[in-house]
Amino acid sequence: MTRPTVPQLLFAATAVAAVLAMPADALTASSSPSTPTPSTASPSKLAPTTGTGTGTGTAGTAGTAGTAVQPSVATPVGRPSPSTDEQVAQAVRTSPLLGEVPPERIRVVDVHVSTIDPTVAVAHVVPTGGETDPATALLTHPNDRWRVVELGTAGVGCDHLSVAVQHELGLDCEPS
Repeated sequence: MTRPTVPQLLFAATAVAAVLAMPADALTASSSPSTPTPSTASPSKLAPTTGTGTGTGTAGTAGTAGTAVQPSVATPVGRPSPSTDEQVAQAVRTSPLLGEVPPERIRVVDVHVSTIDPTVAVAHVVPTGGETDPATALLTHPNDRWRVVELGTAGVGCDHLSVAVQHELGLDCEPS
């Protein structure tokens, strides 16, 4: 008995993954009754060849037996990770720098992450109840999450960031 070739194994794995990814009714319903399906095709058309191992043989024609073989897409199990905007908004809402403003009474908008220094971001914090003026939050991402390092209405980021990053993020800093 000859062992299957790598292309034959890859084809078989792709075919199995495609069948597993199909809805349950896709195997029983057919839009073209005259075209053989895997359940009605002859076994010789679906079985791998035992030839010279060139990867060409009837195993490569199984996809034409009525089922389109498409690669399946693996999706992670569990909750998707939040977007950068969501992470920044959460960091602002849980920051002690908000002071007396309740987190549910603000909107975090216009999040911008620096392309010059991707560990730095700014966001505009807009109070919804009129408790205070809109502010700018400066955040850093040194490890695994965003953290608010400065929150204010003027001069935010002017002491901590390079001039290039200040300009990129649209911070209003007077030259020193």
